[in-house]
This record gives sequence, structure tokens and C-alpha cells, in this order.
Amino acid sequence: MANARVDPFPRYNFLVEIDGLRRAGFMSCAGLEEETEVRDYREGGDNTTVRKLAGLNSYAPLTLEMGSTADSELWEWRQRIKRVGAQGNRKAITVIQQDEARREVKRWLILDAWPSKFTGPEFDASSSENAVESVEIQHEGLQLTVRPQALG
Repeated sequence: MANARVDPFPRYNFLVEIDGLRRAGFMSCAGLEEETEVRDYREGGDNTTVRKLAGLNSYAPLTLEMGSTADSELWEWRQRIKRVGAQGNRKAITVIQQDEARREVKRWLILDAWPSKFTGPEFDASSSENAVESVEIQHEGLQLTVRPQALG
């Protein structure tokens, strides 16, 4: 039996859920990235090879872009971080990837998230494009769940 073709999922079908915030309409989501530091180690007596050891794990900031509206919840969350810090103001964020039929296929869980940067819209009187805001989110963990029906 020949292998069935498996097409990649489109990048435009996604949802973002932020614990305790109603905000939903994000235009883009970037930064689902984790990395383990690589440490070089020279083992005594072995002069030909440098060993590679796993170090600390780190996570790239998550960047969310959205059209500018009257909704100020993300701005207010950022202001709380400025006033009192991240302790007690961290949230769970879920990024849900969908297939073309809008069925959930993957769920990315971002742990202990807090906004470190907010960028307001750029204004240009000669443009008819929507105003866009962005928020940069720091976090301390990334988990992935794949839905069984997405596997075929």
C-alpha cells in the first residue's frame, strides 16, 4: 500500500486563549521556540573529540499582533507588570493550531507568561491599512499536545 500524502496545516488557522483575558482576534503569533544550551566539555585523556552536554533550557518570547481596537486588556495586564512585577500576574496562554476544516490539531501551552513589551500602532494618514498593536510575552515553558485525529 502506498503512503498517503500528508499536507502541512495552513498557518492562518489558529486561536489564542489567554487565561483570564477575553482577547481573541490575533493576526499573528510568533516565537513558539525552545532551545537547550550546548556546553562543550573536554574529557581528560580524549584529545580528539569535544563532548556536547545539555545545559539550561530557554524559551523565545512569544509575539502576538492584533488589530487596534477599544479593548485594553493586554495593555492593562502590561501596566500591572510595570507596577507590581510578574509575581502573581503570570498567565497560561494556549495557541491552538487548526486544520482547514477548523478542527484542532495541535495545542501549544505557554507556561507562566507575562508581557514584557507592548507596541502601539503606527499611524500614517496616507494608508488605509488597519492599525496594528503587538505584545511580547516572556514565559518559562512550552508544552505541545497533538490531537489523535490529526495523526490520520
